[in-house]
Amino acid sequence: MGNMASKTHRVLRNTAIQGAGQIVTWILSWILLVLLPRQLGADGFGKLFFAISYATLCSTFINLGVNMFLVKEVAVQRPDPELPLAEITRRQAGLQALLGNVLALKLVLAVVVFLLQSALIFLLSQDPLTRQAVLIIGFGMCLGAVAQTMGGAFQGLEKMLAPNLVLIAEKGLVTGGCTVLLGMGQGLLAVCWVYTGAALVSFLLQVVLLRRITPFTLAWDWQLLRRVFVGGLPFLIWVIFSEFYLRIGVVMLKGLATDAVVGWYGAATRIYCTLLFVPTILTTAVFPAMMRMGGEAGATGDDAAFGRASERLMNLLLFVAIPISAGTIAVARPFVRMLYGSGSFEQAAPSLEVLGVSILLVCLDVVLGTVLIARGREKAWSRMAIAAAVFNPLVNLWTIPLATRLWDNGSIGAALATLLTEALMMAGALWLMPAGIFTRRNLVVGVKGLALGIAMVVLLRAWGSQNLALLIVAGAAFYVPLALWLGVLPREDIAHLWHALRKGR
Repeated sequence: MGNMASKTHRVLRNTAIQGAGQIVTWILSWILLVLLPRQLGADGFGKLFFAISYATLCSTFINLGVNMFLVKEVAVQRPDPELPLAEITRRQAGLQALLGNVLALKLVLAVVVFLLQSALIFLLSQDPLTRQAVLIIGFGMCLGAVAQTMGGAFQGLEKMLAPNLVLIAEKGLVTGGCTVLLGMGQGLLAVCWVYTGAALVSFLLQVVLLRRITPFTLAWDWQLLRRVFVGGLPFLIWVIFSEFYLRIGVVMLKGLATDAVVGWYGAATRIYCTLLFVPTILTTAVFPAMMRMGGEAGATGDDAAFGRASERLMNLLLFVAIPISAGTIAVARPFVRMLYGSGSFEQAAPSLEVLGVSILLVCLDVVLGTVLIARGREKAWSRMAIAAAVFNPLVNLWTIPLATRLWDNGSIGAALATLLTEALMMAGALWLMPAGIFTRRNLVVGVKGLALGIAMVVLLRAWGSQNLALLIVAGAAFYVPLALWLGVLPREDIAHLWHALRKGR
C-alpha cells in the first residue's frame, strides 16, 4: 500500500505541476481564441488554421515515433538514487547517448521535412497568401517537432516543471505578440511570424534546461539509431496515422468548402482542443508511471496492481470528463456568441456541440491507449490508428457535402467525422484490451456519470438562459454533489488519493 501510495503521490505532484501550467496556458489560449478570429475574420482565420493544420501534418514525419518511445525508455531506465553508483553512472551515460543521437537525427529530419512541405504547397492549388503563411508557420512547426522530443525526455524523467515553464513562456510570447501586432493593424503574416519566433525561443530554452539535467552532445551512432527506429516504429505508425485523421478533415474542408467554413471549423476545433486539458494533464503525469507498472506486471505476471491503477485512472477521468463534455454541449451556443459576438462565427456553435460529445470519447481513448501501450500492445493499437486514418477521410467525403446540403455548413460534417472516428477508436481499444484490466465497476461508474451528464444537458437546455456564468455554476452545482453522492468517483478511490496526498505531505 505504501509503495502504491508513493507512486500515486509522484503522479499527483506531476499532475499538480502540469495542472498549474495548464491553467496559465489555458488562459493565454482563450485570449488567442477570442483575439485571432475577431481580428482576422472568418477568411483570415481559416487561412491561418489551414496553415497550422498543414504544417502540423507534415511535421508529424519528424516524430518517427521516437517521442513516445523515448518517454517509455527514459521512464524505465532513468537513474534511481537508490541504485548502486556504477548502475547510476551506466544509466546516465546511456541517456546522454540516447538524447544526443535522437536530437541529431531530429534536426536533420526537420530540415528535410521543411524543404519537402515547402515544395509541396506550391504544387497545391492555393492562393499566394496561404502559401506564405504555410512557409512561415512550417518553419516553426518543424522546430516545435524537435522540441517535443526534449519534452518527452522531461516527461520520462518525471521532471515536468521545466517544460511547463517553457510552454508558458511560448504561449505568453504568442499571445502578447499577436495582441500588439494586431492592435497595430498587422495581419495574417505577422501572426505567423509570432508563432515561429515563439517556437524558436521554446526550442532554445528546452535545450538549455535539458542539458542542465542530463548533459548531452549531438552524436551519430548508427547502431543506436537503428534500435531507436525499430523501437519507435509502432509509435510512428500510430502518430502519423492519428495525426493524419485529426488534420485531414481541415485539408479536405479547404478543398470542399470556403475559407470562411474552415474558419468556423477552426474556431470550434480550437475551443474543443483547449477543453481537452484533462486527458493531457493526466496522461502526461501518469504515462511514465504506467509504463513502469506495465513492465513490472508483464515481467512478474502480477496484473493486480496495474489493473487497479488503470481502474482508478479511468474512474477519475470519467468523473471529470463527463461534466466537461456535457457542459460543452449545453453552453456551446452562448459560449460562441460570447467569444465572437453575433455574426458569421455563430456557425461554429453546431460543430462545437458535436465536438462536445467527442471530448468524452477522446478522454476514454487516451486512457485506453495508455493502458494498451503500457502492456506492450502498441503494435495492435497502431493498427487501429491505420484503420482510423482510412475511415476518417472516407467519412469526411460523405459528411462534409451532406452537412453543406442540409445546413449550408460543411464544418458540421467535419465534426461528425471526428466524432465517428473517435467512436471507432474506442471500440477498437476495448476489443484489444487484455482481460481483467477494467471491471464491471468502471461500467457502473460510466453509466452513473452518463446519466447525470445527460440530465444536466436537458436541464440547462430547458432553462434557456443565455448567461454563460450562471449556466456553468448551475451545471457544476447539479453534477458535483450528485456525482459524489452516487459514487461516480468511488469512495475507495477518494480514500486512496487522500492517503497519497497525506503521504506526500
